[in-house]
Parts: sequence; C-alpha cells; structure tokens
Amino acid sequence: MARATNYKSRLLSEEALTKYRIELLVKGTVVIGPQILFTQDDLAKIDQLQAEIREEEVREGDAGDSHNVFVKRVRLDPPGRAPSDVSGAGPGQIMELLERKDRSFALRKILGATSDYVIRRCQMHRMPPGSFVGLHLDAASDPDFEYAVIVQLARGFEGGEFVVYPSEYEHQVFRPPFGAVLVTTCKLRHEVRPVLSGERRSLVYFCSKRSGANRRIIESSTAGL
Repeated sequence: MARATNYKSRLLSEEALTKYRIELLVKGTVVIGPQILFTQDDLAKIDQLQAEIREEEVREGDAGDSHNVFVKRVRLDPPGRAPSDVSGAGPGQIMELLERKDRSFALRKILGATSDYVIRRCQMHRMPPGSFVGLHLDAASDPDFEYAVIVQLARGFEGGEFVVYPSEYEHQVFRPPFGAVLVTTCKLRHEVRPVLSGERRSLVYFCSKRSGANRRIIESSTAGL
C-alpha cells in the first residue's frame, strides 16, 4: 500500500507538474522523468499487452513524408471517422491504462487544460538499426492533434534522437531515458534520427480536446488507396 501511495504523491505533485507545464509553454517540448507518469509495472504491462498486436512496416506518412518504422496500431483515427480501438484485448487494456484517472489528471495539468484530453490515436513504434521517422508535422494526420505523448520503452540503443524544429533556424535534440515521457506540441515539425545500434521502442499517442470525426481531407488522387 505504501508503494501505491508514494507513486500517487509523485504523480500528482503540484510543484513537479507546474515545472513541466512551464517548460512545455516555453520550449514546446518537455521530457518528464521516469516514474512520474508511468511506473516500472505500467511499462511491463504495456510491453506484455502489445506483444500480440499485429505489426506493420510504415515507409510513408500521411503527408507523404518518408519513414522507416515498424508500427503496432492501438487506437485508429482515420479521416472522416471518430477514433476507435483496434480489435482485441491488448489495445483496449492499453487504452484503459493510458486513460487512468490520476494519469489523465497529471497530463491535463502539464498541458494546462481545464478538462481531460481525448486520445485520438495511439500506436507502438519499433525501430531497429537504420530505422527513422522523417521530418513531419503531426497535424498532417489530424488537424485537431494538439500534443504528442511519447513513452520510451527501450534501453541500450544508439542514435534515434527526437529532434524538434521550433523555427527555421533552430532545433532541439532529445534522447529520453527508459521510462521517461516526452510531450511536444503538434504545431512543431520534428523527426527521429536513424537508429545506429540496438532497438528503439516507444508508445506514441496524440491528444486533442475534440472527440468527433477526423477532419483531415484526403486528396481525390489518393482517396481510393
């Protein structure tokens, strides 16, 4: 019982949440340290649940940006439709874990919101050597995406830095440790540099105040693909 109480105290610390909120406001991106939003048990549970989800290789993003990453879909957000979980026990249980009340409360404080955010899309990323995520803007997938939340699930890899471009003339490089959570606004272009060795794994989800259908418009030339 003491362990759970201590975890809740760390998770809901007003001082820590305010610090992260200010950094997110100033930089547009913040790294939340391990054991703040997700415990070791949470990470192990996510790893267990994702094991049976089907994996696909993704080479192109929604805006035609170049990728080389293996993806397991947890919650889908297709154009013209409302978000929905992928079928199976694993995706549903992962979403229950992410949407737990105390975690949602903490994230809401960090994002500076007065009400809970909706998780519109969620997926697992696996990046062996040579994998990368090309420069892109998350709003190309859904114009209502406001923040991306990235949970680091791997140790012992080289490369794979998360790079954000606040302007044409500057960039910020992040390499969160195992168990840390990176939160970034979806208004900034970003990329993941090629993994050099080992395997980079993460859980990625996108938050919005809007819960309706994805308002992204598919060009007629690609509507049937």
